[in-house]
Formats: sequence, structure tokens, C-alpha cells
Amino acid sequence: MEIPYLEYFGLSEKPFGMSPDPAFYFDSAEHRQAIEYLTFFIAQQEGFALIYGDVGSGKTMMSRIFLNTLDQEKYNTALILNPVSDDTEFMREVLHEYGASDIPDTKKDLYDRLRHYLLEEFQKGKVNVLIIDEAQLLPYELLEFIRLLSNIETDKQKILHTVFFAQPEFLDKLKDPAMRHLAQRITVTYCIRPLTYPEVKAYINYRLFKAGAKGALEFQDRAMKLIHTASRGYPRLINFICDRCLLVLYASSSYTVDGHVVSKVIIEESIPLGTTKHTEDSKRIAVRQPILIGAIACVVIILGFAGYYFVSTGFFKSSAPQPVAVAATPAPSPAVKPQEAQQPAPATAAPPAAAASAAAPAAKPVAEVKKQVKKVVVNTDIANIRSRPDVDSDRVGIIPRNEILTVLDEKTGTDNQKWYKIRLYEGRDAWISATVVKNR
Repeated sequence: MEIPYLEYFGLSEKPFGMSPDPAFYFDSAEHRQAIEYLTFFIAQQEGFALIYGDVGSGKTMMSRIFLNTLDQEKYNTALILNPVSDDTEFMREVLHEYGASDIPDTKKDLYDRLRHYLLEEFQKGKVNVLIIDEAQLLPYELLEFIRLLSNIETDKQKILHTVFFAQPEFLDKLKDPAMRHLAQRITVTYCIRPLTYPEVKAYINYRLFKAGAKGALEFQDRAMKLIHTASRGYPRLINFICDRCLLVLYASSSYTVDGHVVSKVIIEESIPLGTTKHTEDSKRIAVRQPILIGAIACVVIILGFAGYYFVSTGFFKSSAPQPVAVAATPAPSPAVKPQEAQQPAPATAAPPAAAASAAAPAAKPVAEVKKQVKKVVVNTDIANIRSRPDVDSDRVGIIPRNEILTVLDEKTGTDNQKWYKIRLYEGRDAWISATVVKNR
């Protein structure tokens, strides 16, 4: 299938494909550490290792990269990508992946064939490595059978070394008392964590370079920040978002992926945000605030009554005699005679009100009064923008941290929270919750 934007951007191939292509492998710190753990595992000639991570963390890519690091002259390898349901089918698949010939049909014959094959390869000086992807899908009975296969060994060492690549649910299976024998034999365990923000930037640029990008195509920093937050740093979701951004650019005849483009993709594809911290979607805020306000009000009332009581009873009065204030008589000015100083003021003197008016500064003309423009800044990783001042209204955009916004209006929404009306990109107005911004 022809990809429409390749020629437009001058790319030789799709930079953000969903298949785990080793040619696009990005050597992040997490993946490099996982490879080092597996290298240690093979060197120690242990029975089982476990590499686990969440969906889209790159486990399948890791399994292929690890296999590529092994010298085929020294290692005999098999990769099971789709775990099967029973031990008979499993042994048949393993023998097929090892490249064995004369694969029998019955369970007993399969076991004997697999056992003899592993021993023959070991006697040739080869190390038998078995990698099982999506291991969390394996039923308990098959996991127990795989453990029994590890009993095929010599007096001094194992002749089959198995690596599980799995999602975190696999750990729950290992906690089952029935799986304790397998859990005790897993000597190397490593969790693949998501990419950091600097790694996401390097990852995107690396894949563009590998696909032949010449420089016209650009992902702005703000766009990469949104991609990192929305994807939570998982490569598969990064690829999905970036691929859709390229389609948006192609449709709009543009070469720059900015925050607006990423925002549009995230909304149109209904991608959940990677953070829920300090967002207006947390309705607990709407519940906590009235309770907090009520508690503060009660404290203020109690303190008010206590203060009134202590003041009225004279509790705070000092026992020391208080000085009596005596009004001082101002001395007459030397330039005025005493009798003149006692004369009443002339009738032409301005009345007190007029004098005060004259002393006050003149009011500025209406035309000179400049209206203060209120600005706020986003103080959460990503803030949702809504069509109405209501947390349940449609999400029409997202804005990253530190974005400065001009407030056009403000209103209390149906959730009793303050909302600000702002100008969104493409000339549209929208609403943002006051809980995710601060005054600038």
C-alpha cells in the first residue's frame, strides 16, 4: 500500500511504522540496560529470565534485537511470538523455530524429539536459547510444562535457557502458589520503563533520519512535549501519534508539526492524556472544595466569637496604668499676632467638603483609563480545553505547561468551579478550568 506523504516529505520509507522493525531500533538507556541483563543471564547459563513492561514499551522489538546480538555460530535460537494453548502445539512450534527436521505428531514423540535435539545441539557446543513473547498469555498448565523442560540438563548446567517477554500481568501469575517453582527459577528480572522526554525527542528525530528526512520536516519542541505526555513515553503510541501528525501536515500542505497539530490528532483519535494530575477532569476537586470552604468558614466564625468574648471581657487589657492622651495646643505662628490668631476665619474660606475635594487628585478622563488584560499560565503538563465551562463538555483542544493565555471572560461552571474563556488556535474561543492555570 502506497503511503501518501512519503513523496511529499521526501522520505524513503515510513518513519513511524507500527511493526517492530530492527532497522529503526532506538538504543535508549532502558533498552540498553535490558540487553545487558540478558547478556549476563546467558553468560551465567541460568534457566529463566523475565523482561516485562507495559503495552507498547518495545518488548517485541527488544526480543528481536537481543536475538540479533547473539552469534548464530554459537547460539541456537528460537523466538515464539504467539504463545499457543497446549504443550503439544508448543513443542511443535519450538522445533519448527529451531529449524529441526522430522517433526513428529504425538506428544510423547515430540518431547523425545525436542529433548534429543537440545542435547545434540549442546554436544555441538551450541547454547540453546528460547524466547517467548507475550508470555502473560500462557496458561498455567503450559507454564508448568515449560518449567519441566528446563529439567533437561547435564550434571553441571542447563541446556535450555528461556527468556520471557511479558506484560506486568505475568507477575500476578507468578504470585500464584502453584507457580512458585517457576518463580524461584527466574534468576534475572528487568522492567522496561517508558522513554524520558529527552529520549522522546531523540527517538523522533532518529526515526526521521533513518527514514531519509532531509530537514524540511520539523517537530517543534512544544509538539514533542505534548507527544511525550500523551504517549507516556511508550514507543508504540509515539509512533501512532507521529504518523497521524504527518497525515495532518500532508493534508494541510505544511512541513511543521506544532502543538496545534498534535492537539488535533490527540482529540480526533481520542487518545487519553498521559497525566491526570491537576486536571479539571478530576471531579474530586469539585467535591473537596465546598467541604474545604465550609471548614474554613466554621473556623473563622469560631475565632470571631472567641475574639469578641476576650475583647469584651477585657482579657487582653494590661494591668499597668494606661497613659491619658492630652491634646496638645499648637503654638501660634511667629508671623501672626496672638490676637489675630484668635480671630474667626474669613467668610471666604472654603468649606471642609470643598477643601477635601480640592485636595483630592483630579479623576483621570475615561479615555485615559486603560483596562487591565488578565493573563494566566498553564501549570499542569497538559490542560484540556472545553467547548463550554463544564468538565463534561466536549474537549476541543489541549495546551501544554507554561503556555500563556489571555482571558476573554470568566464564569462559574455547572461544577461550581471557575472557568476562563480563552482564544484557542484557529481563531476559536474555548474554556479552560481555573484549577489548571495560575495568574501571571
